[in-house]
Amino acid sequence: MIISIIIIMGFNILFVILPTNLMIKFMMNKKNDDFFEPVKLQAYYSELTKSEKSDFLKYLMVEFDYGYASLQAKMTGKASLNKRDIILIGKVIKDELWKQ
Repeated sequence: MIISIIIIMGFNILFVILPTNLMIKFMMNKKNDDFFEPVKLQAYYSELTKSEKSDFLKYLMVEFDYGYASLQAKMTGKASLNKRDIILIGKVIKDELWKQ
């Protein structure tokens, strides 16, 4: 099941489509936010092998429409992760969705 979020900014309308199970699990388990820190996410990424990093980035690019260069910069610490990135990437890592 897919949930759509509509954000209206001025005259621009932005549609964000997210898997419902990620959003519901996050809303129900807000007490588990200790893993959702940029430094921990980046440390997790740095410990992956080269092929695992490739699979991980590919999953995020396909499922959440991230660009390769910006995603790689965010995961290596060259660019900052915003709140949306922290939540989505944290859930993907915690539930190991990218390995399935």
